[in-house]
Amino acid sequence: MKFIVFEGLEGCGKTTQMRLLTNKLEAMNIPHTATRQPSDNPIGKLMRSATDGFTKMENETMALLVAADRYQHVYDVITPALEDGKIVLCDRYYYSSLAYQGIDPGAFARVAAYNGLAMAYCKPDITFFLDVRPEECMRRIQAYREYGGAGYEEYGGLYDSLEQLTLIRERYIAAFEQLKETDPVVFIDGIGDQKTVAAQILGHLGIKE
Repeated sequence: MKFIVFEGLEGCGKTTQMRLLTNKLEAMNIPHTATRQPSDNPIGKLMRSATDGFTKMENETMALLVAADRYQHVYDVITPALEDGKIVLCDRYYYSSLAYQGIDPGAFARVAAYNGLAMAYCKPDITFFLDVRPEECMRRIQAYREYGGAGYEEYGGLYDSLEQLTLIRERYIAAFEQLKETDPVVFIDGIGDQKTVAAQILGHLGIKE
């Protein structure tokens, strides 16, 4: 597997699992690049400000900017790393756009079109979806805010509500069903301790613990 993507709701643990896999690859001396979307380029930073609730944007504007950020990120980071023979780990990819900005059937089709270049040109070899109930995700988000101390209690992520997370999970499932013939996804039970979840991922990748 060369291009590995992690998807899921806020609070599902995907970022933690990607970090654990990164540590495993480092221990095995396997060349790799760990990255994320929205990216750290200027467009990506603007998008993070919007998704974190600090910059107000219309859904269509966000969908266009995310797609632009993704294309630039593929060009600047993902493709060069793959061409260098590295494994690329990415925290979110185009399934996130389909779930987060594809708010209705018409929007879904448009968002898919916006992401058409990335979807056709640079497909993941495997996508892991860390499946965690929206209720549990909200519990984790709230616990994280409390643990974070000053500032975190005021954080108002755009999608951090039970209603939003429930709708987003439904759109993820719909996107997986629609693209299952060309873009298969591996569901990972995200409930449990980090080591147990990590073992599922390593098993699918054929890596011994």
